[in-house]
Amino acid sequence: MIHPSPTSFPQQTNPLADLLRRHVPEEGPAEPLVPGVMLYRADATMPRTPVLYEPWLLFVVQGEKRGYIGTHAFDYSALCHLAFSVPMPMEAEILQASPEQPFLRLGISIEPAEMGDLFIKSGLAPAVLPEKAEPIHASALPDSLSDALIRLIRTFDSPADARVLGPLIRREILYRVMLGEQAPGLLAVVQRKGDLRRIGDIMRHIHDNCAAPLTTAEMSRMAGLSKTTLHESFKTVTSLTPLQYVKSIRLHQARALILNEGLSASAAGFEVGYASASQFSREFKRFFGMPPSQVTSVELT
Repeated sequence: MIHPSPTSFPQQTNPLADLLRRHVPEEGPAEPLVPGVMLYRADATMPRTPVLYEPWLLFVVQGEKRGYIGTHAFDYSALCHLAFSVPMPMEAEILQASPEQPFLRLGISIEPAEMGDLFIKSGLAPAVLPEKAEPIHASALPDSLSDALIRLIRTFDSPADARVLGPLIRREILYRVMLGEQAPGLLAVVQRKGDLRRIGDIMRHIHDNCAAPLTTAEMSRMAGLSKTTLHESFKTVTSLTPLQYVKSIRLHQARALILNEGLSASAAGFEVGYASASQFSREFKRFFGMPPSQVTSVELT
C-alpha cells in the first residue's frame, strides 16, 4: 500500500523560479561554476521510472515530483527540499512540468568530511541519531534557506562571484539544512552508529566497487551485523534486499556508461560485473522496461 507524504507545500509563485530558469534554458542537467552544485530542468511530465539518487540535497524550485521506495511514496514539490545521505535506487515520476512552467531543481552534493566539519564547528555534534532509519521525506523550505538559495543562484551571473562567493553560500545552505528536519539524514553521513550509517557504509562500498563479486556473508561481516539483521536493515532503508541493491546499482551504472560514455551494451555490462552479455540485456530490460540499445537521455538522478 502506498502512503503519500502527508505534508503539503505552498504552490505560490516564487522568485527562485525566475532566477533559476535563466541558468537552465534547456531540458536536462546544467552545471554552474560552483563546485558541488547541479541544476536540472524538465519541460514535460515523466512516467514512473527507476532512478538512482547520489548523496545530494535536492531543492525543488518549480513543479512537482513523486518518489517511491517500496510501498513508501513521498512528494517533493515547489519550495521543498530533501536529503539523500546514501546512494538510493528508487522510482520517480514528474507530475507537474511544461515548457511554460518547467520542473526546476537545484542540487548540492553531500560530502562526509565537509558535513563532519560543519557539525563539529556548529556544536551540534555529537547528536542523537535514531537506531532505525526513517523513510525519506520532503520538508518545506524556510525563509532562511530561500534567501540563501537566491543569493547562491545570483552568483551564477558572475564567474568571479561563482568561484569566490558560491562555495561560501553553498556551505551556508548545508549548515542551515542541518538545523531543520533533514538533520538526521545529514548526521548519518558522519556519525558511526545506527542502521542507516552501517548500511550506508555498505551502500557506498557497493556503489564504488559494483563490478566486484559481493556475497551477503561478506556484506554481513563488513557491517558487523548478522545476515538476518543485515537483510532486515537493508529492507528498512531501501526496501530492497542486499543482493537486489547490488543488482540495481550495477544496472544504473551500466545505463550511465551507455549514455555518458557511449559504451556498447556488452561493454557496459562487463564494466559493472556481468560476465554474460545476454544475462545483462535480459536483466536490464526487465529493470528499465527497454533493452540497453534503446536507452535515451532521460533523467538519471
